[in-house]
Amino acid sequence: MRLILISIDAVSGVDAAKLLSLPNIRHLAENGAFLRNMQTVYPTLTYPIHASIMTGCYPDRHGIAHNHLPGQLTLPPKMRKWYWEIGQIRCKTLYQAFSERKIPCASILWPVSGKNPYVRYNFPEVLALPGENPTLKMLRYGSPAWILHMEALYGRQRKSTDQPDLDDYAALLAEKVILARKFGFLAIHLVDCDAMRHRFGVNSPESDAALSRLDARIGRIRDAVRQASLDRETVFCLVSDHGQKDCRVSICLDRLLRERNLGRAQSLGMGAYVFPRNTEETIRELSKNAAQWGIREICTRDQLNRFHAPGGIPLAVDAADGVRFTDEGDEPHGGDHGFSLNEPQSRVIFLLSGAAKYAFKSFDSCSVVDIAPTLSRLFSLSMPDTDGKNLLL
Repeated sequence: MRLILISIDAVSGVDAAKLLSLPNIRHLAENGAFLRNMQTVYPTLTYPIHASIMTGCYPDRHGIAHNHLPGQLTLPPKMRKWYWEIGQIRCKTLYQAFSERKIPCASILWPVSGKNPYVRYNFPEVLALPGENPTLKMLRYGSPAWILHMEALYGRQRKSTDQPDLDDYAALLAEKVILARKFGFLAIHLVDCDAMRHRFGVNSPESDAALSRLDARIGRIRDAVRQASLDRETVFCLVSDHGQKDCRVSICLDRLLRERNLGRAQSLGMGAYVFPRNTEETIRELSKNAAQWGIREICTRDQLNRFHAPGGIPLAVDAADGVRFTDEGDEPHGGDHGFSLNEPQSRVIFLLSGAAKYAFKSFDSCSVVDIAPTLSRLFSLSMPDTDGKNLLL
């Protein structure tokens, strides 16, 4: 069997009705097993969640604490480096597990996948910082010969490297990999909806149009599978990482802390990590100013441990409804994430469809850390040390 793992960014179980109204996603759901209430991990950011999807482990084990690398609070957000390299993940990944069975892997725009020795065809998600050449950076982190070959053949079809054009090109690359029948495991991350919701808001016409484009791209991938005569041996796995909520107010919590010599804050969007000078004093000031500073809840390290949050984070705060915490120099957002695990938008989707009939066991709860163990069981992979469990009957 072959696996196509499709991640749809910024979509949650709240969007299930919209998703199931779209023809390609509805077909996969009607002919497979579908969950709309899978718990994501904390922090509700793209990179830590995708590392959990790929490893079956919580952030306190896989080590991806944020989208950005630590120790960069003095830099403006546009200059901060991200977790781009597969070697930054501390746990075994599905890429490695498939590779150990000599199953060729392809990866397109997947977070934390750069410089990946287990992937034959790699077009990773990397961002060129100011002063960097985007082409050279992609070649450095991805599969240079394949990227250049695809660029020579199809690069002119890509209008830009912004959304929605980049997702269109990602879908085209997926089609070509499938039609060449050169994969056993293909992971693709589609970001269009996330970009539109950040820019225009959650239920904007632009967001709804992005969902329609998402479904059309999934349709293109399904068509390629049929054209390659692989439909009887291909499993489709559709996952999401987090939803979004609309933003009405932006507050730079880091500035407020610095002005009072209380420490620093790193934005998560609708939450923040807090690095206090004095923990008790900072908690006291955060509590006293909670209403004015847009704070709904303060999370101590003991509470963060219960979330399996990354180590090295002394405190965190959850934003009040409609509030977004910013770093200095952040651009305004219509929607965002980074909220706590109590929000409905922290419940995401998981769908299996394809080569056979699938059904999930009945559990009181399930999490994105269950995805890798479920897939490893389905494909007889060796991933014995995960935090999650197999969900299949």
